[in-house]
Formats: sequence, C-alpha cells, structure tokens
Amino acid sequence: MERWSSANRGCPRNYRDGLLCHYLFRDGSAQYIFLDLADEGSVVVNRSLSFNTESNMHICASSNGLLLLSSVNGNLLRYNLFNLLTEQCVVLPQPQITRRSIGTGLAFDGFHYQVVRIFSSEGDRSISEPSSSSAARSGASGGRLIEMEIFSSETGIWKRHCPPIHLPSDLPKLSTIPLFSNGAIHWELGGYLLMYYVNSSYCRLIELPNYPQKWSCNSLTFGQCLWEAQGYVHYCYTDSEGIHTWVLLKEEDHQYYSSYYHYDRDRYRWKLAHTVTHQYLMCQNPEIFLRMGRRNIYFIQWEPYFISPFAYIQSFQTLYLRLPGMIVSYNLTTQALKEVCSYEFPDSNFHCCLLVAVVHSSKDDARGGHAKPAGAIGNAVSLPITDALEKPTKSK
Repeated sequence: MERWSSANRGCPRNYRDGLLCHYLFRDGSAQYIFLDLADEGSVVVNRSLSFNTESNMHICASSNGLLLLSSVNGNLLRYNLFNLLTEQCVVLPQPQITRRSIGTGLAFDGFHYQVVRIFSSEGDRSISEPSSSSAARSGASGGRLIEMEIFSSETGIWKRHCPPIHLPSDLPKLSTIPLFSNGAIHWELGGYLLMYYVNSSYCRLIELPNYPQKWSCNSLTFGQCLWEAQGYVHYCYTDSEGIHTWVLLKEEDHQYYSSYYHYDRDRYRWKLAHTVTHQYLMCQNPEIFLRMGRRNIYFIQWEPYFISPFAYIQSFQTLYLRLPGMIVSYNLTTQALKEVCSYEFPDSNFHCCLLVAVVHSSKDDARGGHAKPAGAIGNAVSLPITDALEKPTKSK
C-alpha cells in the first residue's frame, strides 16, 4: 500500500467545509458530487473532485479531509481512502475478517489515520463486569460482544481488538455516518453511542438521549446524524414532533453541575441544545413544501419520516436536511430555511440521494474552471449532474 508523504500531509492548499452528495442510480452506478458552500443557502459544484462510478461505492466515514469508501468485487471487500485536500487515493490492504461488519469508522489527526471495523463476535466470549453501568442498566449487556478489526497507517496492517463491550440486542441497519471527535470514533448503534478512543483503544457504550425505555409510536426516529461543534459531540434526530439536537457533556461539565445539583451522571449524559417542531419548520418557507407536493402527489400530505438531518456546518451555524426531492439548509440562529439542491428520484424512493459533511480542497481560481457554478449563486443545484464529470482520483 502506498502512503502519503509528509509533504502531502502538510500541503498548503486552501480547504474548506463542504458537502458530498452521493446519488445512486437504478442500474447500480453512482455519482459523487462535491459542493463548495458559498453561504449557508448556496452551493457551487466542485468539478475537480466530483466523479461517476459504474458500480456503487458505500460512504463509510469522513475525517478531517479523508473520505473512506468501500466496494465489493466478487467476494473481496475493497477500501478506498481519498485525501480530499491533495486529491490522492490509496487502496487499503485486504481485511482479515471476511464476514459482514456492522459499521466502519475513520480517525485522522492530520498525520496518521486508523480505519476501525466493528462486528458481532463469533463464539462465546465472557466477561465478569459490564463496561458501562448505563449500558448494563438498560439491557445492552444481553447481546453479543463487540469485535473490532483496526488498520493503522503507522503499521500498515490490520489487527483484531476485542473490547469487553456487549452489543445491543436489537441492531437495525446503520445509516448514520460515524464521527471522529475528541480523540474517539463515535457510532450510533441501536439506541446507544459507541465510542472508541484511538490512542488508548478504550471503548465505552452509553445510551443516546432518545433511547426508549418503553417502546411506543412516539419513540420512533426517522433520521439522525452526529457532528462536532465548539469541541462538543452533537446528536441530532427527527421524530414525530420535530428535529432535536443534544450535546454530549464532558467531564468538566459534570464537575460543574455536580457542585450545584445531585444527579446520576451515568443517566444524565446529554443536554438538549435545540428543538424545532415540524409545524414551525414548515412555516419558515411554505413554498418549499408546496413544491415538494407538486413534484410528487405522494408527498402532498406531510409525514415526519420525510425529513432527515444529514450534516451541520459550524461556520454557518446551519443544519442540512433531506426532503423528498431536495436538500434544504436551516440556519439555527436566523431560522432561515432555503433550498440548496433538488434531485430526481424514482417513484417514491427519495433515499437515492445522501448527504455527508466533508473537508475538501477549494481552488482560489474556481472561476477559471476548476469549480463550475451550477447556475447563478443562490439557485439550487439540480442532481444528478447530466454532463460529463472527471474520472475518479487515481490511486497513488
């Protein structure tokens, strides 16, 4: 496997926060469109990074300018790691564990990276003590134990790691992109947050703030995402009432609150940061929701599962949401709701377009042709892009 040189890691190119739209076609091909943010409600297509593929590559994770994609060729799993700042790519060695993983995370500190795959363990591993009291109290100790396979750029090899963590007994398909923040990879995992600290190899599992103690229709969530802002991990999700954002408290926060209040810190790990109801959101820009119904009669009657949070950009204090046929921005400060992208989708399957926050290269000479505006700034980008795109970044 080729590694990036230190010169590449310290490359002085300009970079910025952006968005990656992953559009999946019916025939299994895909389009990956990188978007520069002109402001919180306007985007410009970055053509030097955007590309098409004949077969779909799954977006596993993004971390500080690296993008991890996976694909299957026959019975072989292939991981491609793209450096979005230097526009280079490496292919990782073949993993040793061949069974299907639950999820894959990526950690990059600017010098070294780790790719972490998580599995449900095979065989009978037993431990004497649960690793998290909150997980044990809520029943997470009843599932199988976690197994990990970790690739490090420092060693160039995969190794196994078996932390004493029980998986939740009910694991849905994971669609939330994991987050690398404060030295740990964070996964949303069946009502829990799994954290793996890359330097110490320490793991812990805690309940998410919307973990249902008793199941009901109101406890259903329809979309969620993780992000970092001001050094804190944020968890955002939609339910029947609206969109809610919670902040994961740090040790210093617990020390501060415990000096004034007596509380169970294992139970109260989260602080509610922001809530917006579906009704209030629709009132901010009714025309968006009217257009959604006009494009497809199926979406005339609003349903909570139509909306999913996918990304947050701290510099704009803006949350990006997917609706049927469009991506919209919602500024948490001004409450402005704007359409950023529109996209075509077959029948009622609007899940063909996904959105990921990334850090990528941005050319100062964008007006020279490297990044071509999709119409005037302020107009929504239409996906998929119909004209030719450059080929994917070549492996080094």
